[in-house]
Amino acid sequence: MTEAPLNRRETYLKRFNALKAERDASWLPHWRELAENIRPRAYRTLQNDAERGGEKKHSKIINSTPTDAARTLASGMMAGITSPSRPWFRFTLQDVKQGKDPAAKEWLNELENVVRESLAKSNVYKGLHGSYSDLGPFGTAVFWLDEDAEDGMRAYVLPPGSYVLANSSRMAIDTCYREMSLTVAQLVEMFGEEKCSHTVREQWRNKQLDVRHEVLHLIEPNRDYVEGKLGPKGKKYLSAWMEVRSTDSVQGLDGLLRESGYEEFPVMAPRWETTGEDVYGSSPGMAALGDCKALQHLEKRAALAVDKVVNPPMQMPVQLQHGNVSLLPGDKVFVDSLTPQQVVRPAMEVNPNAISIFDLKIARHEDRIKRAFYADLWLALTQSDGQMTAREVVERREEKLLQLGTVLENLQDELLDPLLERVIAILMRQGRLPPAPPEIAGQEMKVEYTSIMAQAQKLIATTGLERIASFVGNLKIVAPEAMDNLDVDKLVAAYSDALGVPANTLRPAKVVEQIRKARAAAQQQQMATEQAAETAATAKTLGDTSMEGPNALNEMLKGVGAR
Repeated sequence: MTEAPLNRRETYLKRFNALKAERDASWLPHWRELAENIRPRAYRTLQNDAERGGEKKHSKIINSTPTDAARTLASGMMAGITSPSRPWFRFTLQDVKQGKDPAAKEWLNELENVVRESLAKSNVYKGLHGSYSDLGPFGTAVFWLDEDAEDGMRAYVLPPGSYVLANSSRMAIDTCYREMSLTVAQLVEMFGEEKCSHTVREQWRNKQLDVRHEVLHLIEPNRDYVEGKLGPKGKKYLSAWMEVRSTDSVQGLDGLLRESGYEEFPVMAPRWETTGEDVYGSSPGMAALGDCKALQHLEKRAALAVDKVVNPPMQMPVQLQHGNVSLLPGDKVFVDSLTPQQVVRPAMEVNPNAISIFDLKIARHEDRIKRAFYADLWLALTQSDGQMTAREVVERREEKLLQLGTVLENLQDELLDPLLERVIAILMRQGRLPPAPPEIAGQEMKVEYTSIMAQAQKLIATTGLERIASFVGNLKIVAPEAMDNLDVDKLVAAYSDALGVPANTLRPAKVVEQIRKARAAAQQQQMATEQAAETAATAKTLGDTSMEGPNALNEMLKGVGAR
């Protein structure tokens, strides 16, 4: 007997449960532990919220160093990578020659201004900061960018535990399922009363507006995509909403609240670092988790040691068992005898030096946590009032920048590139982009990142070039032939490429050759002029010299037999 085929709602739920089981097997317990020790309110699951209710979520944090370190990382990445107060990207053309055209340069500049204004008007920068806040502790962040009627676009950051992801064959995230709870009022506002389940409609009519229902939203590739077709099948990515507990919503749509689609994937899921086929990323928080837990344990022990030193358990005579014994300074305690066994005294003594040992151990754990989150680098950025240059960053923290190289590349590939592509696509559909000049129609555009961190990474590559130039420059003082080993033109070109300097700032090789030929000709002309002047001066001197009597000229002529 063959089973009945699954409808779309059942198909989506089946895949969601499979992805959720894979996530819950290892990642979810790890995220919960990271949240408890670093960012308690960042972690969110519907089941967890229902079970714990109003339970305090910061109960395991005594020393706030891990939380502060994660906050510093998020602020530093915001200031160093996508600062709203300074340009962090620019647009160019793949065809360098075409990009030098005045009309192309003017259009690219106008395009940059439109994108920057749109980002500033929306809540995208707030969403980016939220993504960095998740990325440091959990290793994965989910940034969702949707079109918005009021601001043009609106960003949503999904908390860890509320989503499941899946990779494409290229190991890039292309699927996102998120579960949330929406109130009756929110469901009716988003989908209309007629689209909701019978239960929601009844609650709406009875004014039970704040009752919550579990809702699932998904985005995944449209495997039935037909280019140009109207409706969801004509979109590259499917989007579907459903009430998880109710099956009678939207009778004509297999129990779905809504089914639509997207032209481009609206979800950016940057990962700090991945291994193999892992869907979710590892993080500084995972590396520092042991220190975070040890730090809280030591704080408890240190507090206990202080209590035992300041307020130790007391030993006293048996006859005082039922009496009132005061241990306040200056008070009196009356006993029948003053023998050592009957004196009120501490039952145990804790060496006060133990407290300093605790302080030393705590400081070491704090230092390791800060280093794991690159706190010194981020503090250098955030405390510079936005005036620190990329050169200063490199000089202070070159080792840290080298360690962050892969992370920054991941961010560009998984967050910044798709974010700008999504923003441009939204603005294009809204008719807010300036029309491209005809001469560059069809040209491929590329993005160059100009943030402090991007420039600092490029500057690291110039260190070797600067050192060889400095070494040869110093060596030529005692060995001029050392300059013969250095191709200055190639050195300048390599340095320019490493810095990402616009190509139009360097002269073409043919122009450089012409300039050098002209300079050489001018130098030859100058030398000839100087030589002619010197010859004329010599002739004049000889003409004015007297030939009578003894003098140097006569002696010279005698020496050659002329006189």
